[in-house]
Amino acid sequence: MARQYPWVLAAVPWSPDLEYTRGRLYGKPLLSHNTAPRHLLATRRQLRAIGKRPGGQDPVAFLYFRCRKAGKTVFANLYLIDQAKPVRPMTPGRRAALAKAMAARRTCRECRETGYAELPKAHRTCEACLYSAGLDTDSYLHEFLHGEPTLDAAEHAALSTHHHSIGWELAA
Repeated sequence: MARQYPWVLAAVPWSPDLEYTRGRLYGKPLLSHNTAPRHLLATRRQLRAIGKRPGGQDPVAFLYFRCRKAGKTVFANLYLIDQAKPVRPMTPGRRAALAKAMAARRTCRECRETGYAELPKAHRTCEACLYSAGLDTDSYLHEFLHGEPTLDAAEHAALSTHHHSIGWELAA
């Protein structure tokens, strides 16, 4: 069985010499894990980590690797570091807009309180409001939050004797 991306000796834009690549993808060199020269090429996130951005340049190559968690092959754009531009500075207006957007993600839509963690995207409601709005009586949190027992004393006693009788049947 042949490899999907075999080694190929080809011309690359970052070097005057021929270099080994894994073929071509969309007309650009394809590189595998740990084969790209780290001092010449970087992904968008790697550029951001060093305070740069692609600045309108097209990717010069693609990096591919296997994501174990997703179980699929992932492709990333590689850019030339020397052609990258510095990151634009954060202006006070952008900083305020970003802070407002992040606060909206942490604000409960029911009680309007802002917490420290981002609320679930589906409902943007804190747990207290979620449970007080319509918690099922079957939920284990109902008694804790509302102070109303879901079972009366006789039902609770019957439940505990039922559990004990199951244990005795298994032991016997």
